[in-house]
Amino acid sequence: MGILRYRFSLFLILVLISQTSFAKVLNVVTEEFPDYQYLNGKGELIGSAVDIVRQVLNSSQVQYEISLVNWAIAYNAVLRRPDTCLFSVARLPTREEQFLWMFPVGKFTTSFYGLKSAKIKIKSLEEAKKYKTAVIRNNYSHLYLLENGFSEEKQLILISSFDNVFNLISTRKESLDLVILSDAQYRYREEHGALSEPLEKLYTLQDGLSELYFVCNKETEQLTVDKIVGSYRKQFTNMAK
Repeated sequence: MGILRYRFSLFLILVLISQTSFAKVLNVVTEEFPDYQYLNGKGELIGSAVDIVRQVLNSSQVQYEISLVNWAIAYNAVLRRPDTCLFSVARLPTREEQFLWMFPVGKFTTSFYGLKSAKIKIKSLEEAKKYKTAVIRNNYSHLYLLENGFSEEKQLILISSFDNVFNLISTRKESLDLVILSDAQYRYREEHGALSEPLEKLYTLQDGLSELYFVCNKETEQLTVDKIVGSYRKQFTNMAK
């Protein structure tokens, strides 16, 4: 009986090890987007959205890994790969059917910015259509402007990330007039001396605060979805009551 009990215990251990080895890891991707998610001086991913995401996922008992990549790679990954999630994503009608909208991670405002030396004045979206604007491909601002009559051929210059956007406007003065970005992101860059030349806020989109979400591929396993949504509701819904 002792040998049989030992063999059975060993079998259970091997089963547990096997299950752990083959457990699916949720692939979470994000871009650098201060102050929601960004790398600090030690190379650690921090920010208000990161805090919420980690709190929810840690409590959900879902295994996960977070990768920091540029927006184009992150956006394509969550569209094409099951068990892949992305934050922070602004919710728009054109995106509604693309993802599973799991939980909110923050709110933000977006504005047009231009060089102070250019002395541009904008009081409406229609007036902004007179100028060339740099915008990240497939991000909130890009889709919002398309929905409001802007053209990629006439008004928009598409870029892949914000890495060089602040220098772009000063080096391409003859072909680029404006950039559009979140106000929080601009403040962060300004405070950290990442601007080659100061920019001026010219016009804020009039939809008020836009909400950012943690989203997942539509083929993500239902058990994983239930664990994550349940974890968020347990922590944050109860806190709001």
